[in-house]
Amino acid sequence: GATAFPWRPMRSSPWHKTAVADGRDGPTPPSMAPEMASAMGAWAIRQAATIAAFIYRIYHATLRVRLLLPNGTMIPADEYPPDREIFALCEQDALAVAGLIAGTGCTVLVTIGRDGDRASALLERLGCRVVRGSSRLGGAAALKGLLDALRTSNGPAAIVVDGPLGPAGEAKSGAVACGILADRPVHAIAAAARFRMVVPGTWSGIYLPLPFSKVAVALDEKLPIPEPADPDQADGLSKQLTIRLQVLRRSAEAAVRRANIFRSTTSGF
Repeated sequence: GATAFPWRPMRSSPWHKTAVADGRDGPTPPSMAPEMASAMGAWAIRQAATIAAFIYRIYHATLRVRLLLPNGTMIPADEYPPDREIFALCEQDALAVAGLIAGTGCTVLVTIGRDGDRASALLERLGCRVVRGSSRLGGAAALKGLLDALRTSNGPAAIVVDGPLGPAGEAKSGAVACGILADRPVHAIAAAARFRMVVPGTWSGIYLPLPFSKVAVALDEKLPIPEPADPDQADGLSKQLTIRLQVLRRSAEAAVRRANIFRSTTSGF
C-alpha cells in the first residue's frame, strides 16, 4: 500500500516558527494551529494591500480629476490644499475620491469586519490614518476613537456618512457630531465619473471610474453650525447634509459632461 509520511514543516515555514515559539518539539499541522492560520490571514491581507495600493496609485494617475469649488471655480484636484476639515461623503463615491486623500495623512473611519480589515490595510498603505469603528456596532466608541485620533492630527478626516448599511445617500449624525466635538469644519463632497463600473450587489452602488476617465469632485461650503455648537444639533444638521450631498452630486454630474474643463488636466500624487 501507499506509504504515509508524517507532515513536517520546513524550518523557515510559519508553522515551524510557531512551534518553536510555543516550545513544541513536533510538527504543528495547520489544523492544529488556528492562531497561525489567523496570523497568516493577516499577513496575506497586508501583502495584498501593498500590491493593491501600488496598482491603485498607477490607476488613479490615469484619471483626469477636477475639483469644483463652492464658488464655481474648477481646479486640478491635486492643487487643493487639505486642511483640518472633515470631508463627508457617501459610500458610492469612496473609490472615486480615495486617491485624492492619499498621502495627506487623512484620518478615516473604517467599519469593523473582514471587509474593513482589507480596506484598512489598503488605506494605510495609501498614507491614511485608520480608525476602526461603526455606527452599527458601538457608535459612541467609534466617535471617541475618531476624536482621539483627530486631537493628534492637523490633517483632514474623511467619513462615509451613509454607511455601513445605508440607506444610500442618507447622512447619519456621526460626521456632524465629530465636527462639533472636534471643532472642525464639515464639508460635504460628492463625485461623478464620465465612464465608470458599478460594483454589482452593493447597497450603495459604489463605483470605480474607468482608467483615463474624467472625474468631477464637487466640494461644498462648510456646513453652517449655529453657535454655540451643541452635539444635540447633529441630527437636524445631518438632514441638511443629506440635501447638500444630493445637490453636490447633481453639480458633479453636470460638470463631468463639460469637456472643456478637462483639457490638459491630469491628476497625480
